[in-house]
Amino acid sequence: MDDELLRIGALSAVAVWGVMQAIKPYIKRYAADGIARAAVRLACLAVGCVWGYLLKSDGYGIAAGCAGAALSAVIVAAIKSRIDARRID
Repeated sequence: MDDELLRIGALSAVAVWGVMQAIKPYIKRYAADGIARAAVRLACLAVGCVWGYLLKSDGYGIAAGCAGAALSAVIVAAIKSRIDARRID
């Protein structure tokens, strides 16, 4: 695996997290709950693909950006579920 693609994936994961924190309230305001969650995830992947393309203008950059965005979404969901589980206890 290419080190550059790993860097693109890691950078896109961090960048996507920040961008999504900024635009998530707007998505949730204008969409129903179930649709808003899907829209947030799709927007996350789209932002990751664009970020990857900006860093490396080919298909590999897009794929690395999309993978980084998916990783970001999974990590955020896992952290939120652990926090919610501790609140119940």
